Amino acid sequence: MTSNTVHADARELAHEWVNAYNDQDFDRFGALYTDDVAYTVRAYQLAFHGRDAFVGHIQEYAAAVPDRKLTLKRIIADGDAIALETDFAGTSSGTVPALPPAGQRVTASFCTVLQLREGKIAAQDDYVGGQ
Repeated sequence: MTSNTVHADARELAHEWVNAYNDQDFDRFGALYTDDVAYTVRAYQLAFHGRDAFVGHIQEYAAAVPDRKLTLKRIIADGDAIALETDFAGTSSGTVPALPPAGQRVTASFCTVLQLREGKIAAQDDYVGGQ
C-alpha cells in the first residue's frame, strides 16, 4: 500500500529550502547542507562538491537572475530522499551568456532530488525541463 502522506520533517525541510532560496538568505540556505555536499545538474554537465562551492554557485546565479523565485509544486519523500517539483521564474540581468539577454524572462521546471544524512542535505541532483 502506498501513502500520499509526506512526512512532516520532509515537508518542513522542503519549505525551508524554497524559502531560504527565494529570500536569498545564503547563510540559512547553506545551513541546510552538509559540508561535503555533492551537487549535480547532468544536463549541463555541472557539478560542485562542498557547501562553500555550491552556495557560491547559487550566489552567482542570484546575480544573474536577481528576482528569481522557486514555486514548490510537489514533495515526494521516501526514507532519506526527498524529490521536489518546482517552477523557476525570474528576469535575466544579462550577465550570463547562456541565459537570455538582460530584461528577458528566464523560466524552467525542476525536479530536485535531495539525499539526506543526519537531517541535512548531503547530495542534490537537479533535473531541468522547459516550462
